Amino acid sequence: MLIGKNSIMIKRTSLLLALAFCVSFSPAAEEGRFMKNPDISKDKIVFTYEGDLWLTTTAGGTASRITSAPGSETMAKFSPDGRTIAFTATYEGNASAVYTIPAEGGQPVRITYTIGSAQSLGWTRDGERIVFRSLMENFIGRDANLFFVNKGGSAPERFPTDRGVLVSFSPDGKKMLYNRRGAEEYYWKRYKGGMYMDIWMYDFTTKAYTPVTDYVGKNAYPMWITENEMYFVSDRTNGVSNLYKHNLVTRKTEQLTTYADVDVMWPSTDGRQIVFMHDGYIHVMDVTTNAVRKITVTVPSDKWAVRTRVINPKQYIHSVNPSNDGKSVVIEARGDIFTAQTDKTLPVNLNPSPGTREQFPRLSPDGKWIAFFSDKSGEYQMYMQKKEGGEWIPLTKDLHKTNYHLLWSPDGKRILFGNKEFAIFVLDVESKKMTKIDASNRMKNDEFFWEISDYGWSPDSRWVCYSFVQPNRNSQIFVYNVETAAKTAVSDDFFDNLYPSFDANGKYLYYVSSRNF
Repeated sequence: MLIGKNSIMIKRTSLLLALAFCVSFSPAAEEGRFMKNPDISKDKIVFTYEGDLWLTTTAGGTASRITSAPGSETMAKFSPDGRTIAFTATYEGNASAVYTIPAEGGQPVRITYTIGSAQSLGWTRDGERIVFRSLMENFIGRDANLFFVNKGGSAPERFPTDRGVLVSFSPDGKKMLYNRRGAEEYYWKRYKGGMYMDIWMYDFTTKAYTPVTDYVGKNAYPMWITENEMYFVSDRTNGVSNLYKHNLVTRKTEQLTTYADVDVMWPSTDGRQIVFMHDGYIHVMDVTTNAVRKITVTVPSDKWAVRTRVINPKQYIHSVNPSNDGKSVVIEARGDIFTAQTDKTLPVNLNPSPGTREQFPRLSPDGKWIAFFSDKSGEYQMYMQKKEGGEWIPLTKDLHKTNYHLLWSPDGKRILFGNKEFAIFVLDVESKKMTKIDASNRMKNDEFFWEISDYGWSPDSRWVCYSFVQPNRNSQIFVYNVETAAKTAVSDDFFDNLYPSFDANGKYLYYVSSRNF
């Protein structure tokens, strides 16, 4: 019997050791980051990750995926009782619609059947209706309208406002705070243009409209939590979006978070807590104490979207530059530089460098060198490499703005390029000395022209031709002598003049001019 017991004990010990070994060497689920659109209800948090809805708790831990459709499910909002989630999805096609799903997961039910897309924004206080926004009644797709729809589905009812983007109801449901216009997560830092977000109040009983914010800048995500207090996001202090509290009676505004690095994004509330994203992680604020804590969430996923895979770069070509003899070409595709011959020789990847991007490659006039930009140092700098490959020779080290296409001078001694500051530079290849030719502070057009890249060389490499935008938004043609540093206007700005180019002999300068009104 003693031997039997020892045998059983040995077996049990071996099994425990084996289990411990398996646990120790099993790959753990990673902590989730860069979730979107979190919402909170008591101890539950729902969010979007990998295009699906996930559920976790305010204590953190492992999240559960509750949707898995091939499309995107987002903008989830708990009902006031926390039992149902309204969200936006594309189950039936490209246009998004509003659906509901039990909070623990289940089969979704479609709620809206609008023309075009519909995006869920929340619920009325009584939980009987869902609020969504849509452009279905707009001829010009700029600002959406707000609509009600019954939680079980119905014809949509438009809000009594001319437009609306986000909304929050008073505790008694008789008033609302809303954003009239703009994009709640626009990517322009410190934006103060005509589409900045402001907050208004609407009284459903008196039908009165009252402006709430007067700061010209971001005032987004109004959250009416207590009778007289609104929580919202603004960048009014340091240009970084933080959470603020505004008293609707005294009009006093108090800053609650003090982030100076990245924005507070996608806040939402259940009336007791505010959940939001910061630096890619979920955070929760207690509105009683204003205490904020980070929620650590693991997301068990196969990470199929970020797996290493083989792709054909011909589908991702960004720029092409042929040699002067027409026998070869240099290609930029997916951040790498390739050379290809006109014969049947296979293309060669000159710098297979995952984690960095190379762009705007240009062959030297003699076809021996390739100049290009790369961000391998952290900022885009210019480099030079032999056509056959090999060592990169750095030509710059102090560039810190977005750069635009480079051009070799015909004699191969200089390189011309522009940058995002509307400046044009000439770089001497041998000495690596960089000279600013000219600079401007005017954009051609707010929508289409955000760069200075209209420039070229004369055949003798002595002159640079270029166009610059003038105060009337017409472009004027100039030439610059690289030997004397003299700038000369070739045209005036009465007409719009673009695309200057010397002829092959350098005798004439051609350009395009708009002279028909």
